[in-house]
Amino acid sequence: MRKTRLGLTLLIAALLALCASVARADEVSQVRAAIAAKQARWQAGETSMTRLSPEERRARLGLIRPVGLTAIAAGEVVVAAEPIVGAAPSGFDWRSTGGQNFVTPVRNQGSCGSCWAFATAAALESATLRSNNTPGLNLDLSEQVLVSCGTSGGSDAGSCSGGVIQYASDYIRDTGLPLESCYPYTATDGTCGSACGTYNTDTYRIASWAYVTTTSPTVSAIRSALLNYGPLVTTMDVYEDFYAYSSGVYTYTSGALEGGHAVLIVGYSDAGQYFIVKNSWGVGWGELGYFKIAYSQLDTVVDFGDYTLRYKGASCSYLTTPDSQSFASTGGSGSVDVWTQSGCSWSASSNVVWATTSAGGSGESGSASFSVQANTGAKARTGTLTVAGRTHTITQAGMPPTITGRSPASGATGVDPSTTITVNFSETMNPATIHASSFRLTQGGSAVSGTVSPGSLSGTFTPSSSLTPGTTYTVTVTTAVQDDEGVPLASENTWSFTTAGAPPVTGSGGGGGGGGCFIATAAFGSALEPRVVTLKQFRDVYLMPSASGRAFVELYYALSPPLADLIAADEGLRAGARAVLAPVAEASDALLGAGTRTVGIFGWLGAAAILLCGAGRRKPPPPEKSH
Repeated sequence: MRKTRLGLTLLIAALLALCASVARADEVSQVRAAIAAKQARWQAGETSMTRLSPEERRARLGLIRPVGLTAIAAGEVVVAAEPIVGAAPSGFDWRSTGGQNFVTPVRNQGSCGSCWAFATAAALESATLRSNNTPGLNLDLSEQVLVSCGTSGGSDAGSCSGGVIQYASDYIRDTGLPLESCYPYTATDGTCGSACGTYNTDTYRIASWAYVTTTSPTVSAIRSALLNYGPLVTTMDVYEDFYAYSSGVYTYTSGALEGGHAVLIVGYSDAGQYFIVKNSWGVGWGELGYFKIAYSQLDTVVDFGDYTLRYKGASCSYLTTPDSQSFASTGGSGSVDVWTQSGCSWSASSNVVWATTSAGGSGESGSASFSVQANTGAKARTGTLTVAGRTHTITQAGMPPTITGRSPASGATGVDPSTTITVNFSETMNPATIHASSFRLTQGGSAVSGTVSPGSLSGTFTPSSSLTPGTTYTVTVTTAVQDDEGVPLASENTWSFTTAGAPPVTGSGGGGGGGGCFIATAAFGSALEPRVVTLKQFRDVYLMPSASGRAFVELYYALSPPLADLIAADEGLRAGARAVLAPVAEASDALLGAGTRTVGIFGWLGAAAILLCGAGRRKPPPPEKSH
C-alpha cells in the first residue's frame, strides 16, 4: 500500500511539473506573439523568473513609493540637470569606460522583496569604486544590514515586504554599509542583532544624495547625471511580460501590472535609444542580469525613471574622456572632457615639453585643451597629460623617412649598362618592406628582372643581366617602404636614367669587362661577384656625383684595363689583388650601409677603389714601342 501511495504521489508531482512547464511555454508564446504584433525590439524566453509561480515572482519586487515626496526627503532637493561639457558621448557604459569597470557583479535578491536594498547598495558600491579609483574591485556590501537595521531619522528603510529607496539612501549617507561578511544576505527580514559588532561604524558611505528626476524624467537629465555622478538608482513598474525578457530593447507589450521595482542605470545608447540597467534577479534572467529599456518608456505606463537618485561619493571622483589621442608629426590640438560633481576642483598639466595645456573650468565639469608641437625627429614619441588626476596618453608620429641618395642619379646619362641601382634613406628602415614590389626597375612599362638587397639605411637593385645600351630606365620606390616604426615614405619616388650608347671597350685577355671594374673582375673572376658589385656601388655613389670624383675616375680610365690583363694572366697576381681588394670592398660596404658622405676622410678608399675598379669607358691607349 505504501508503495502504491508513493507511486501516486510521484505521478501527481510529475503531472503538476508537466502542467507547469506547458503553462510556462504557453506564457512565453503569448509574450512573443505580443512582441511580434507590436513590432517590439526585444526577445522573450523561459527565464529564472518565468519558472516561478506568480506569487514567487511578485515577492521579488518590493518598491514602495512614499506619499508626500518632499516630506520624506528633507534637505534633498531635485537638482537641475547639470550641463554636459562638449559633445556628450553617443553611448556610455560604466562597465567599460576606458577599458575599466566601475560596476560590481550582478547579485540575486532571492525570494525577498528587497530590490530597493540591492539597487541602493549597488549604487554605493559604484560610487566607492569611483571615489577610490579602484575599477574592477568586487566590493560586496551588505544588503541585509539595510533590510534588518536600516533605520535613519526615525524612518525604517524597509523589509522583505518592500522598502523605500529614499529612506535607504538616508541610511547609506548617515550610517553606511559594512562588507557582506559582516551580515551575509539571508533573503529574510532577520534581526539587527545578527550583524557583526561594527556594522554601524566600519562602513562605506556617500556624502549626499539628490533627486535627478521625480515625476517627469527626461533623457537629458538622466544622461547628464549618469556622466557626472556614476550609476543611478531608479524605479519602474513591472508588468507580466517583463519576467520573460531575455534580450533586446524592452518596451511594454502585454500583461497586468505586478508591482514596483528598483534598479540601477549604468549606461545608455543614443544610437539604440535605450538605457542599460542592472537588475537584482541573478544572471539567469535577461542579458546576464542586465536589460536594455527604450527611452520611450520614460513617463509612460512603465514609469521608468521616476524618482531617479544620484549619489555623491564621500570624496570627489572624476571621469575623463578620451583616454588617449594620436597626432601626426605636424602636431595639432586636442581636448579632454572632464565630468565631476559640483564643487570638486581639478586641474590639467603636461608631463612633456612638446605639449602644453590650458585647463577649462575648475570646480565643475569642464574641458582641458592642449596643443602638440611639430615633431621634427624621425622617431615617434609618447607623452602624458594629467587631467583631473587621471592620465591621458599622447602619441605622435615622427617625420616620415625620405630618400637622400640615388644612384644612378635622376636624369643621369651614359650610365654603365652593368650598373646596380642604389637608394639611401634618411633613417633606419625596416628591411622587410624593401622588396621587388616596393623597389623596382622598369623599361617602357615592363619590369626588369633582378634581385633586391635590402639594408637598414639603403637598398640595392641588381639586374639579372646587363641593361640595354642607349636605353632609358625608370626606378620606382613606393610608399610600401617603411621605417622601423612602420611609418611609410613621405611620397612615392620615381626617377629615370639612360644607359651608355655602346658597351664599354674592355682590355684584351681575361681581365676585361666587369662594367669598368676591370681589376676587381680580374681578381674575383666575375663582374657579378658581390665584392665587385660593392666597389661599383661605391664608385657610383661617392665619386661620380662630384666633378673632382669624375676627374679622378677619368685619370684611371687608361690605366685599369692593362693592369687588369696582367692580373688575369697570373694567378699569383690575382691572389695578391684579392688580398688587397677584400678589405677595400668591406670598408666600401660599411660606408654604403652607414650612408656617410665624408669622402675626404676616406680618400684612400676612393683612390684604392678606382685603382682597383676603374670605370673605363675608353679604349686603353696602345702600348708604347720600345726603343
